[in-house]
Amino acid sequence: MKINAWIHIVCIALFLLSGPEVGRAGTRLEQIQTRGTLLCGVASNDPGFSVAKPDGTYSGLEVDMCRAIASAIFGSAHYARFQSVETVHDFLEDPHIDIVFHRLTWTLTREAPGQLEFGPVYFHERNRSGRLEPVAPLLRDESKEFSRIVRWTIFALIDAEDKGLGSTNVDQKASRMNWAPPSTGEALGLDAGWARNLVKEVGNYGEIVKRHRHSTPTLQRPRGPNRTVRSGGLLWAPGLS
Repeated sequence: MKINAWIHIVCIALFLLSGPEVGRAGTRLEQIQTRGTLLCGVASNDPGFSVAKPDGTYSGLEVDMCRAIASAIFGSAHYARFQSVETVHDFLEDPHIDIVFHRLTWTLTREAPGQLEFGPVYFHERNRSGRLEPVAPLLRDESKEFSRIVRWTIFALIDAEDKGLGSTNVDQKASRMNWAPPSTGEALGLDAGWARNLVKEVGNYGEIVKRHRHSTPTLQRPRGPNRTVRSGGLLWAPGLS
């Protein structure tokens, strides 16, 4: 998308975010907590990443990323809600959407005009020329507290895989390893067991990929760069301490 078009979109965002109704609602994190749900913008038909099912539910790697964030905030992944979006414009026009997972490549021109920011890279997409493109979630640059939770949720999923912590063993192994100690929850304004909860509910990063591999050739290929750094890939997370 051309820069001028992005500037136009950002102007729309500024108008929406400066409106009196949104302004009274507090920070993005406070809005989410008051509403009682996390609203994620996702694709409706992107097999392996996000697909809307006939019963109205969604499934895919990006869907599980959203569910993990909801688990970190509320203690349960069931508080994630999903809305189909096709473009970034759809996201900016609806101030109720908290975050978008849509296989968006992180580029300077998508972020630099202001009021938008990307979270951590959670997937590396190989384009036609063979070049790797970093895929990351897109947020509004309005709540550092919420952005911080998004970052550390994705880091927790990656770090859990790196340390062999999965949905069936995280309680036992995390205690022995002192993984994500209670102080990390306090630092984020979350429950002390935030990281363990999200791994129990959605699994670590590798479990999520494995769960959705059958849905698309993109995920069926060898993980390559989408392995952790320790395993020879590019996915990296700072320590949860």
